[in-house]
Amino acid sequence: MTIDVKVTKTVTITVKESDSIGHVKSLIHDHEGIPECLQQLFSKDVRLTDDEQTLMDCGIIENSTLHAYIDNSIPKVFLVKRPHANVTITVYSRTFDTIQDVKCRIGVKEGVNSKQFSLIHDGKFLEDDKTLAFYKINGGSTLHMVSIPRDKLLISVVMPTEEIVKIEVKVTLTVRDIKTIIESRVGYSISSMDLILGKQQLEDSKILYQCDINEESVLKVKSRTIQILIKTSSGSITLDVHRHELVKNVKDMLLQKLNIPIHLQKLVFEGKSLADSRDLASYNIRMHSNIIFDCRSPVSTTII
Repeated sequence: MTIDVKVTKTVTITVKESDSIGHVKSLIHDHEGIPECLQQLFSKDVRLTDDEQTLMDCGIIENSTLHAYIDNSIPKVFLVKRPHANVTITVYSRTFDTIQDVKCRIGVKEGVNSKQFSLIHDGKFLEDDKTLAFYKINGGSTLHMVSIPRDKLLISVVMPTEEIVKIEVKVTLTVRDIKTIIESRVGYSISSMDLILGKQQLEDSKILYQCDINEESVLKVKSRTIQILIKTSSGSITLDVHRHELVKNVKDMLLQKLNIPIHLQKLVFEGKSLADSRDLASYNIRMHSNIIFDCRSPVSTTII
């Protein structure tokens, strides 16, 4: 015959009075390999349910004995994306754990108070008192940490004309929403343009918190590349430019190719001379437009 025998084990751990219950669970996890979500700690028959409470808060002093009971349910692994970081952390939880339970475990790992951040999944803020099962979040899912957001963030947007526009946004808006806000400020459509953060082109369907955008972020609006033909006396030159490229920038490209100073260059489109301070779009220059290049003669001076 076989029988099951339950053997209790005493583990000694070194802590400070200011350590949290969650930190104690983390130490037990490190020592025994038992996920924090499966641990139920008791002190004098009172269950310690608040992972953010300190040992001092619970009246636990030197040489106290805590009793740990292990839940037999199978934990699930969840990935947590930290703001402004390319790495994720893992936490163990059960589907009937509350979002607050998950936040407490994250807080212990990251050394932050759970009140200082929110969790987002699938574009939605997760309420602390709801469970993972309520939101139908399965094991292996990725949760995003965001600092408790203000109603609005003020960010800077650099337009193709070098104009800087300030707009108010929320972290739950999509990149497409941001384009709409910019359009309402500048008065023309930018739907065919790209938003750039650093060297990253932002996808229209992305949500801002997924792009790590904060109040110090600077976005750039760039037109998609078009090809224009520059007609010279000796042939044609093809340039890849943005529709909102300034004429002076185009002349700078020609300087690199033809070694002709900018002040001696003259560009003409449909009979109009192009001003350095204006962009190509203002002249309705588009894909495969032909621009006439003329080289002014340098002014000669006579010294007597």
